Amino acid sequence: MNSPGSWESVNVSLAITKADISADFVTDALGLDDDQPDHGARIYSGPHWWAYTYTEESTGGLEAMANSLAQRIRPRRDKVDTLLQTGHSVQIAIAGTVETGDQLFISTTALEHLASLALPVSFTSLTPSGTHEEDPLSWLEEG
Repeated sequence: MNSPGSWESVNVSLAITKADISADFVTDALGLDDDQPDHGARIYSGPHWWAYTYTEESTGGLEAMANSLAQRIRPRRDKVDTLLQTGHSVQIAIAGTVETGDQLFISTTALEHLASLALPVSFTSLTPSGTHEEDPLSWLEEG
C-alpha cells in the first residue's frame, strides 16, 4: 500500500455567511482589511459570504495559518459576537485540494489556536478541476 498524500493548497478562513450580507459592513465591523500585507490574509466575498483567508503561500503550513488567524480574530471576538447576534453565521473554514486517500494532519497546537476562537470548524475537500472522483469511501478498502 502506498502512503497517503497530504492536502494541497490548504487555506484557513474566518468564513461569514448571511443571505443579505454586506461585505463592507462585515469588514468594517471586524476592523479588518486586506491592505495590510504584513498580516498575510486576504478578504474574499461573494453574494452570500465573506471570508478572511490565510493561504500556505502567504503564511506557511496549517499550524502557522491557524495561529495567524487566531491572533487576528481573538481580540475581535466581541465583534464576531455582534455579527452572530445580527443573524450572521460564523465559522472557521479549512479547505484544500485532495486526491482519494489524502490526509490532513492537524497538530494539537493548531487545534488549540482554533479552539481559542470558540467557533465551529468546517473542513472542505476540493478535487482537482476536471478530475472525476471515484467512490468517496473507496479508501476504506485500502488496507
